[in-house]
Amino acid sequence: MITFFIFSIIGFYILILANILYFDYAKNFTKDSEIWKSNYIVLNKKISTLQTITGGKPTFDAQEIEELKNQSFVTNIGSFQSSLFPVKLQIGGIAGIRGFSTDLFFESVPQEFIDVENDDWNWKPGDRIIPIIIPKSYINLYNFGFASSQGLPQVSENLFTQIPFQLVLGKGEHQQIYQARIVDFTTKINTILVPENFMQWAYQTFAPQQKSEASRIIIETTNDGSINYTNYLEQQNYDLNKDELKNNELTGYLKLTFSLVVFIGGIIVLSTIWLMIINFQLLIEKNKHKIKDLHLIGFSSSQLVKPYFILMAVFIIIGFLISVPLVWQTNQYILEKIGGFVPIEESNVGLILMGSGFVLLFIIGCNMMILQRTIQRIIK
Repeated sequence: MITFFIFSIIGFYILILANILYFDYAKNFTKDSEIWKSNYIVLNKKISTLQTITGGKPTFDAQEIEELKNQSFVTNIGSFQSSLFPVKLQIGGIAGIRGFSTDLFFESVPQEFIDVENDDWNWKPGDRIIPIIIPKSYINLYNFGFASSQGLPQVSENLFTQIPFQLVLGKGEHQQIYQARIVDFTTKINTILVPENFMQWAYQTFAPQQKSEASRIIIETTNDGSINYTNYLEQQNYDLNKDELKNNELTGYLKLTFSLVVFIGGIIVLSTIWLMIINFQLLIEKNKHKIKDLHLIGFSSSQLVKPYFILMAVFIIIGFLISVPLVWQTNQYILEKIGGFVPIEESNVGLILMGSGFVLLFIIGCNMMILQRTIQRIIK
């Protein structure tokens, strides 16, 4: 009976806590949430010594892109388009920064791979200002590397977006001058981005004879941790940043851990119920001769079941009441640890406790039926 009582506390603890975690946190783990958002992985082919000597370009052909597109872990795929024409950036002195001029390059990717939302991120033929997105790491390189070594002032992100740039595009008689402005920053794509429609226009204007080939591609992958696609990418001899795959690996480990916990918790809950049934079956079998004698002198089956039922109900109810504060303490601890980055808009603890109460009554009712059937079998 003591063992049954302890396991009833554990069983209700797991049952209530699992429901709280599911209903309070599950909405933060849907496919549309930030936690499970798909990964963006940038792929390029490794450059061999032979290609360096012969001048060959490690580009992706249409067949390779189609094969990647058909992989189960790929949800979307896009090609990088690089500027095939000269680009020179010029900037005058501003905010203590000396003016300078440097050669530059641009790349573009399809709009759906851009992870920033900005109304200024658009361009159409005739516009004289070209919007640019740069990686946040470039700002850190300037502020904590270049600026420190050159005695230049450090610049905030907001000031970077206010600095006017001048771009000299093309060469010879086709050369044109445009204004440019940094409109936002990205943490996912490590390159200088311009709108895709601008790049397509620039090809026709400044490099009409050049053929654009995909030297790099970007793929959007599933992030449910169910597929380990690292081996496939390595077999294809693709070069990629393995840090980009850590999110998927962590997701896989998280799913495995969660599945094991649920499995073990389910075993404990089922074992508790089974132990309770077996325990009272043994008690009744131990006292079956007394039960028969009591029935023969006039006690009804309901009177014979009553003491076992009261004992069973008291143990289950006390176990439930003890498990509730334990669950509350555990939930408070979880909130302290992860509540900052997994927000809970509205807790369902009250509804869950009410639902657990119904489960409690259901378990008591089922055991009542089993006790009655066992007593009926003995007294017949």
